[in-house]
Amino acid sequence: DETLAKVLSQLRFGLAKVTPEQAATIVVAYEPIWAIGTGKVASAQMAQDMHQAIRLQLAEFNHDVAAHIGIIYGGSIRADIATELFAMPDIDGGLVGGASLDAQEFLSICRA
Repeated sequence: DETLAKVLSQLRFGLAKVTPEQAATIVVAYEPIWAIGTGKVASAQMAQDMHQAIRLQLAEFNHDVAAHIGIIYGGSIRADIATELFAMPDIDGGLVGGASLDAQEFLSICRA
């Protein structure tokens, strides 16, 4: 798939000069380009599939580091999908955009 190839290529480029010691302190954020500024959210399974692929790519870099790097989802998280997203095994959290402007929405996301 073209999207997967692009994301993994960007990840490899980003890690090219990173040492395993440095990698242990980073967080990787994935946001589908079609979600930027649209309010659209990937399904939890779609996001999980990409996060899993990212984690597998990280494991090629360094298996021990990959298990500890946070991989967060950044595509227009809303309270109605946050619980499902955060329940996925490879999604370690999220970047909250416009939903953070509504205190109740933001608190619901935080509780998820």
